[in-house]
Amino acid sequence: MFVIGVSCSGKTAIARHLRATTTLNVVDMDDAIARVNGGTWPDIETKNTVVLPKVLDELRAMPDVVLLGSLPVDGTRQLREIGFTTMLLRVSQAELRRRHSVRLAEEGWTNVQWFEYEQSVIRGLRDNDLFDGVIDGEQSVASVAAEIVTLVDDHRSRGRERGRSGIQGDVS
Repeated sequence: MFVIGVSCSGKTAIARHLRATTTLNVVDMDDAIARVNGGTWPDIETKNTVVLPKVLDELRAMPDVVLLGSLPVDGTRQLREIGFTTMLLRVSQAELRRRHSVRLAEEGWTNVQWFEYEQSVIRGLRDNDLFDGVIDGEQSVASVAAEIVTLVDDHRSRGRERGRSGIQGDVS
């Protein structure tokens, strides 16, 4: 499953919660990109042409994957082509702006400068019908995580009904 969310939508908190409470392979896209690039954030071209393909190759080999991140249309299409279900982690613009303010006050940084770009990516994904569903990102982290686990379990059940033994080799 690919849970798509913009900055401050709660992806990192959800990933932490899922890692602490489930046996799913939980991957934060930003963490994976930095790890594959030797611990540093790559420039955009390197990210898109070198690092991201390596991350996607790793994901193909993992069972029970929940990936949290954001990719534009082409990257999201690639994930769907290899079997990912795509879910939008929806948070209102007002709540996102509030969370950016909290991040700046508490952590001393924000990436609010990407806000409009990220909103345009979400519109592009929606315009291309690339969301299989929507998760309310304004619920508690525990509630969002529980919803993700239920969706993964439903996906597993559908796989068994089709004669497959779960989602091994096929990502959630």
